[in-house]
Amino acid sequence: MKWIRRICVLAICVVYAAISLTPAWAEDCCRTPWYDDHERGWFWYEVEPEPAPEEPEIVPPVVELPPDQKPAGPPVLSAAWIRQYLEKFQERAIDNPTPENVAAFLYIQRVMMDKSQRFAEMVQNVVRQDPYLDQNTRRPIAAFGNNLFGREAQAARKALLEQIAQQAGIFFFFQGGCKQCEIQAPVLKGLQERYGFVVFPVSVDGMPLANGMYPNYVADQGQARALGVVKTPAMFLGRPAGKEIVPLGQNTLAAPQLEENILAGARDAGWITPAEYNRAQGMDASLALNLTPEAMPVGLSEEAVVEYIKHLYRELGDKP
Repeated sequence: MKWIRRICVLAICVVYAAISLTPAWAEDCCRTPWYDDHERGWFWYEVEPEPAPEEPEIVPPVVELPPDQKPAGPPVLSAAWIRQYLEKFQERAIDNPTPENVAAFLYIQRVMMDKSQRFAEMVQNVVRQDPYLDQNTRRPIAAFGNNLFGREAQAARKALLEQIAQQAGIFFFFQGGCKQCEIQAPVLKGLQERYGFVVFPVSVDGMPLANGMYPNYVADQGQARALGVVKTPAMFLGRPAGKEIVPLGQNTLAAPQLEENILAGARDAGWITPAEYNRAQGMDASLALNLTPEAMPVGLSEEAVVEYIKHLYRELGDKP
């Protein structure tokens, strides 16, 4: 019996030691297990705790400055602002090319380029929808249309120069030792052959050209001074009927420029009409305005100016 008593005592000691070594969380778990809680019932479900409410996002308040304290200058990232500050960003990046400074300049530049692209796209859109703004209305952009338009203009140009040649001649002032005069003479000879212009050669120093062209010249007897010749070769368009003289140029002129000066001079002198001149230019200028500040009504607002210009273009378009 003694050994049985000893075994019982030993078992009690082991159980006591095990209980004393059990952690606190195990004691709590084992003290009131949910399946031993008869008051809550066998089919009772644990209610999960509600999540803690999220803290509201803190938005910094917008501070409205009084009118007298608002910063002066153009709105940020407007065209005026970029024009004012872009160079400063660039100079800062050049003087101190840190990644931050260079990136700051490039970002502002990128905003400017994006604005420019949107502007260009809108320009194309507006021009496409408005014939008064579309350059294609004045001269075809398509190659085949442009070529035909050019041929028609060249034909009108030739006919008009031939018409002017029937009523006016070219006075050619030269000097015997003038090299520029020698190379100008063949150009005038070409106008004679192509359009029928009569060339009146006048030698300022009484000497002939070294290349022998225009041997039947006359010596200057004060005509050069009267016309204001300061350099040779000098050329003038003259119409004997009205004794009218139109300057064409002093010093050498290529044939296309000389032809243009003849047409413009005849237009300004009233020998040909502006419509005839425009047809010879390869450009339909019938819708072109010639506005001057003096011709504008007084007191027009910015919006009224645009509407006034639109009205003038519509008037041109309504003309036959």
